[in-house]
Parts: sequence; C-alpha cells; structure tokens
Amino acid sequence: MNSSFEPFETRIEGFSQAHPEAPKREIILSRLYFHVFKQYNERQNLHLAPFGLNGSSWFALVMLYSTPENAINPCDLSYAMISSRTNITRLSDELVEKGWVERNTSGEDRRKIVLSLTASGRKLVESVLPRQWDYYKELWSGFDSEEIDQFEHLLRRLLAKLDKDMENACGQ
Repeated sequence: MNSSFEPFETRIEGFSQAHPEAPKREIILSRLYFHVFKQYNERQNLHLAPFGLNGSSWFALVMLYSTPENAINPCDLSYAMISSRTNITRLSDELVEKGWVERNTSGEDRRKIVLSLTASGRKLVESVLPRQWDYYKELWSGFDSEEIDQFEHLLRRLLAKLDKDMENACGQ
C-alpha cells in the first residue's frame, strides 16, 4: 500500500525540480507533521465515535475531569485546549446538550460562566479512560521508550521555537 502522503510528496518533487532553491526537505517535513496529525485525529475520532465523542469533545471532558471540582471557566478551557473561544462555546453547547456538562454562574462573579462536569459526564469519562489508555498503548506500540523520549524532545524543541517566534511576532 502506498503512503497517504505520497500525492503531496510527488508534487513537491516536481515543484522542487522547477525551484531547486526551495528547502524541499523542510517543506516535506512541515507538511508531513500536519498530515500525521490529521491522520491521528481522524483515527482518534473513529475510536471515540461509538461513545458520541470526537477528539475535541473528549479532551474538553478530560480537562474538566482533571480540574479541581470538575469545573472550569470557558476562557481557561480555551487556553488549555489551544482553541478559540468561539470553538469552546460551540463545544460547550454540544456537551451541555448531551448532558455531560452544565453551565453555571461563578460564585465569585455572577458575570462569569463556569462549566461543570455532570455526574453523567464523569461516568462517561471514567468508562472511556481504560479504552483510551489501550488506544494510546496500541498507537505507540511500534516505538521503544528511547524513541518516544526522542520524539517528545524534538517536538518540544519545535514547540519552543514556534512559541518564541510567536512572542517575537507579537512584540512580547
């Protein structure tokens, strides 16, 4: 079976022949990173679909589950999930509609909303967790501990570079 990445790679090969000065390897690596993430995300969504979840809704529930008192401000959820506030509002609407989360006003400031995990949401997370652990173990089973450590190290280096670039671009 051919790689699902082959069509992109084939075209970049032709592109780089017309533009030999182009950083072909870096272009391929950058797009390969995106492609792997997309494939991972689609596979995870298939794995979570039987529970009525996708990657975004699952991680939102996990963030709530992992927060003291299973409650979080939507802005903090947005920050933790690296997602726009608009997307968190849409996601919150979906989770509230399914009965896994409820919206409450903050006891400290009535103008603030707090998202709270319901008993049903907590039960769902706890029932899905063992299956997710098995999923992660299977996904990474082709790598030894040293390879995983190296991969994490390299991704964190790339993230640090991107974070620094964003700080510089924003003048911080």
